[in-house]
Amino acid sequence: MRPYLLAFATSLALGLPLAAAAESPRLTVYSGDYEAVAQSGGPPGRIGLARYEAELRFELPAGRSEQRLGGLPAALDAGSVLLRPRGQARVAGQRFDFAIAGQEELLRRAIGRQVTVEQDIGGSRQTHTGVLLAAGNGLSLRLPDGRVRVLSEYASFELPALPEGVVNEPTLVWTLDATRAGHQAFDLAYDTGGLGWRAEYQAELAGQGQACRMRLEGGAMVVNRSGTDFREVALTLVAGEPNRASAPVVAEMAAVVVSGTRAKATYDAAPDARVAGESHAYRIPGLSTLADGSIQRLPLLDAAEGIVCERRYDIGTPGNDWSPPQPILDRNFNGDGGERPVTANLAFRNRGQGLGVPLPAGRVRVSENGDLLGEAMIGHTAAGAEVRLSLGTAFDLDAERTRAGFQLDRAGRQMTETVRYTVRNAKAGAATVRIHEPMPRWSEWELVSSSVPAAARDAQSASFDLKVPAGGEAQLEYTVRYRWAPDVPTR
Repeated sequence: MRPYLLAFATSLALGLPLAAAAESPRLTVYSGDYEAVAQSGGPPGRIGLARYEAELRFELPAGRSEQRLGGLPAALDAGSVLLRPRGQARVAGQRFDFAIAGQEELLRRAIGRQVTVEQDIGGSRQTHTGVLLAAGNGLSLRLPDGRVRVLSEYASFELPALPEGVVNEPTLVWTLDATRAGHQAFDLAYDTGGLGWRAEYQAELAGQGQACRMRLEGGAMVVNRSGTDFREVALTLVAGEPNRASAPVVAEMAAVVVSGTRAKATYDAAPDARVAGESHAYRIPGLSTLADGSIQRLPLLDAAEGIVCERRYDIGTPGNDWSPPQPILDRNFNGDGGERPVTANLAFRNRGQGLGVPLPAGRVRVSENGDLLGEAMIGHTAAGAEVRLSLGTAFDLDAERTRAGFQLDRAGRQMTETVRYTVRNAKAGAATVRIHEPMPRWSEWELVSSSVPAAARDAQSASFDLKVPAGGEAQLEYTVRYRWAPDVPTR
């Protein structure tokens, strides 16, 4: 028997009524490591993180006894296991047995013990019993009369019992003290690797530019490669990953196994978010089943309609705040010209129209009329924050940047630089391209002139909205002046 729900399995093993497990087990899965867990093909390591909590009940005799619990994840963190008595019983010891009873492991543990080995010789089967001295390419036995027999080939071997610490599944073993015989309840909790999740959003767009409107819905992709099933658990997903004391062990990468009918869940609504320390937690309604070796999608964000968005084309990226330690006077600095990619981008604010809730990190797939426009990843996004998604390079727009001039006046402690952009549009309609330009030579600067007014600026950059006609081209040319004080060193 391979138990899946731990409290349920314990009841079966002890012959207790199922009502003994009165509470549904709780499973909390943390985001982070989703891709590593999903693509891991080797034994589960410490990648991924989940917390399991359940009520256990044992039928204990008076005095000291040993109780076992199997069906555990192979990625269980033994140091995190906590069994807390609800009554008068006391936990005197705890052991985690994870050495699975494979042939090599059994032979290694059986050295020095009596074994029975069968050989096929000439169509007949011979049996040898003795103490196992060595196991490698063959087996060496010390027979009862003191002789040593080396068996280069054998058909099978038999042990009187499993060696101590060898199990057919990961097993926890407790030594419990009870003042009286009877049912005793315990709270079990442990951490395990092999589970992870991320958000998966679907965005459908309509309209161009600032007339863009969006439909957005989100789900949670949950992967379980822990080595065991979690059945009928109260599932909570946490958008965040607690700091862990040691670096996770990344297992060998291989193809992911996606389950079919084994991983099923049906829910009436998306969960509500709540604050969990420095993260946000999402309690999935009802009870969930996460089969080992499966990925399933669970509801996370109800569909939000009519979200105000903006579709635009960008050259460069906004928000450059790097400031040089001193003025950079080299004429060739920042003079890189040539072609610049024009990217198609989507921006919206996480508020109103069914949003205004914390959005967990994940992938966003953006479509229009059924056509995929692109995919992008978002980080954990607070309510009210702006979301910017880069959907790829614009096919029908190209741009070229050149430096049209540079003048340095050391005596006057100033320099000017002129930059020119030429943007060409092969589209059937006009397009507006936002050009983001850093001003990286010094922290004190001003725009002396610009063929297009700056649409935005911050401490170290400026942005310009350039309108490009259909089938034509347009130019942006600006001049920036840098100044510095007498006590500022230069190079």
